[in-house]
Amino acid sequence: MFNKVLIAEDHEIANLSVQRTLKDLGVEEAKYVYYCDDALAWISRALQEGRHYDLLITDLSFEEDHHKQRITSGIDLIQAVKVIQPDIKILVFSGESRPAVIDRLFNKYGIDAYVRKARHDAQHLKEAFLQLHKGGSYISPDIKPQIKEHQSTNSAP
Repeated sequence: MFNKVLIAEDHEIANLSVQRTLKDLGVEEAKYVYYCDDALAWISRALQEGRHYDLLITDLSFEEDHHKQRITSGIDLIQAVKVIQPDIKILVFSGESRPAVIDRLFNKYGIDAYVRKARHDAQHLKEAFLQLHKGGSYISPDIKPQIKEHQSTNSAP
């Protein structure tokens, strides 16, 4: 099982829900941050201390506020994290539903799982977590048909 997980989510209620799900799954250490810069700093510090994170769960969209941030999106965070810890598992937890965006997350940015914020997302989060633990990948069942259609449309001659 994943022992050390970092959650990058700027909405408190979603953050708490993810933490609860991870606790139910037996995760020993789940930390959370509201900002992408903080997530990158925590991952970097953990690597320096020899206590790396096993999994990053991140949203794609982060609202701007009074805190100036260098990294302002989940995609930018994913890219930065992959530079310093290429083997970290990444689960995106977002409301994004456009197949092209989700397909690009897997193929260009190397994420391992995508769970859409929607009905049954807590169950899908658990399923994704277990699938990642087994070495697989995961896409929420409610978005999977659109992804397959997008892939077949884009691969047609």
